[in-house]
Amino acid sequence: GSRACSPAPAPRVVWVGDAEGVREMRAALAGAARVGIDTEWAEGEGGGVGGAVLATVQLAVTEGSGEAAFVCDALQRGPAAAQYLSALGSELRSLLLSPAPPLPVGFAFAADAQKLAAWLREAEAAGGEAEAAGGGGEAEAVGGEE
Repeated sequence: GSRACSPAPAPRVVWVGDAEGVREMRAALAGAARVGIDTEWAEGEGGGVGGAVLATVQLAVTEGSGEAAFVCDALQRGPAAAQYLSALGSELRSLLLSPAPPLPVGFAFAADAQKLAAWLREAEAAGGEAEAAGGGGEAEAVGGEE
């Protein structure tokens, strides 16, 4: 006899563009053993890393019997974006530098990791400038970098 296979549930895709999205992403990451990571870069003017500007960071996890993908907008600019980018940077620093789970995994990610580390340093500096100007940035110091 034949057995009918039920289709796998569609992955949940979340656009992350504000502090609430970062909180939702953090909650999903907290329960994961591994997280897939990828970045997309745009050609940049007046800044960026090696002529490239971080456009998005994609993080994917399994949750329960399904999967979730978080697409994080990194192109936001201006005073309103400072708090969001600071929160996103803090979450990415924690993910990449902490020995605690989840373990970040990516394919051919070494070059992206170097550019992402530079982006995190820029975001941390910008968060510090926003905080000094009264913007309330949440930048945290990075312990060590590889």
